[in-house]
Amino acid sequence: MNWKNRASEFVGGQIEIQNPAEGYVYRGEIGTIAVEEGQLRVTFNWRAKGMGLPPMGWVGDDKRYYEVGLAQCNAADGYDRRVVWYLPASNEIVVLFPENGSRLDPAKVQGLDAKVE
Repeated sequence: MNWKNRASEFVGGQIEIQNPAEGYVYRGEIGTIAVEEGQLRVTFNWRAKGMGLPPMGWVGDDKRYYEVGLAQCNAADGYDRRVVWYLPASNEIVVLFPENGSRLDPAKVQGLDAKVE
């Protein structure tokens, strides 16, 4: 897949990063997304950490950046225009959701900055 051309489809959508083996999940709204030098680089408008897996709630998280080498990923198109990546080296599963796809409502995230609309 040509991610350089497709990345802009996900601006305003969300990304979920989870690792079932380590028991974490993060979800955030994509502010910018680009492919540069073989890396997928995402900045977040906001990001939340799930409490448990599956999450029993969400708390605000300060990290505003995520980067992954595309050579490390096995990608597949999912339903509803989402894209699913598996990173064997870290056991992470990364899902990109388009703007009109699945969404975590930031109002349901504890401690998220009040500036988020």
